[in-house]
Amino acid sequence: MNVSLAEKLLSKVMSWTPSQFAEHGLEMQALAEYKYDGYQQFSPGMRFTESLARWLDQFPASDRETAFQYVKERLVFISDDEMNHLVSVSYPDFVRPLLMNLAFASTGLESHQVRKISESQVFRKLERETLFLGLSDGARTDIFRRANRSLSNEQVRNTHELSGERVDSLLEDLRKDIKALGGGDVSSEAFKTVVLIDDFSGSGLSYARKDKTGKTTGKLGKFIDALNDLANPTSKLVQKNFTLIVVLYMATTKAESNLRQALEGLSKVFNFTVHIVVVQRLLEGTQIDSTSAGKMASLIDGFYDDENETDATRVGGTDLRYGFNGCGLSIVLAHNTPNNSIGLLWAEGSKMRPLFPRVTRHKDFA
Repeated sequence: MNVSLAEKLLSKVMSWTPSQFAEHGLEMQALAEYKYDGYQQFSPGMRFTESLARWLDQFPASDRETAFQYVKERLVFISDDEMNHLVSVSYPDFVRPLLMNLAFASTGLESHQVRKISESQVFRKLERETLFLGLSDGARTDIFRRANRSLSNEQVRNTHELSGERVDSLLEDLRKDIKALGGGDVSSEAFKTVVLIDDFSGSGLSYARKDKTGKTTGKLGKFIDALNDLANPTSKLVQKNFTLIVVLYMATTKAESNLRQALEGLSKVFNFTVHIVVVQRLLEGTQIDSTSAGKMASLIDGFYDDENETDATRVGGTDLRYGFNGCGLSIVLAHNTPNNSIGLLWAEGSKMRPLFPRVTRHKDFA
């Protein structure tokens, strides 16, 4: 829609005079041009201002100011550039120091001799013995790989679901490189560290959770279960007592806590060391519930449509009024809106219209 027409539509919906639009609408339009128009799930030709006007129009006129102020004051939009920055700093600022600490004990150097440690054969070998795997498309492994030229292309993969053939190839490349680094007998060489990467977690339940039998399932639970089957019987993917590092570019404290608890339990069973890295932590102040939502609570309840609930969302133990697992977030990522955000932001049905339409991975088919 033409920008001027969208602005007129917003003014009409909000019953703004020209001076009121200059006070409120221009600021929102500037934010739209700077960030919100970059949302990738808008339909062709749709821009934020039009979507905002249509979204506000579903509410009674007396409630539209409340909804508008929620967007203005609470909404956190993470652009592609911002997420790519988190991707680019995740290895040098977070993972590499962990590897340096792991290598330090074997170098005979002092901890402050950072350059000597990084140039040592011990560290170079350990760095190559580290495998980086994406947990979803959000891992942006292509950007991660280009941002970290010290890593080999062969040790950064876009998926954690590896076939036996792929494992054999990874081990072959690893052994060739370790031999070139003076590694001696490399016939049983395997990875010492596995780094699993993803972009966002609001609850942590999609990675590791208990099913009805008490077994840990989810992406990480299944991955760790599969480790013993990822290679042929004589050459495993990882060494005994390996280190697992889970990197989330962005996560809530709730997700970090749930993930840590689940992985610490798994580490005792499968005998590995675990580290959780959150590049950008979302504090509890970014979340709302029925109490802290204030006047928005009546809109969140009154315009809820359970058509969006599926077997996958019921795993969270709540409906989607305040998002999956009741996380109550107001977060929008440029490529999609997390279902941990309140339903009014992204859910669509006969009773509700989304501000940022979401692409849903799991669907129920009747």
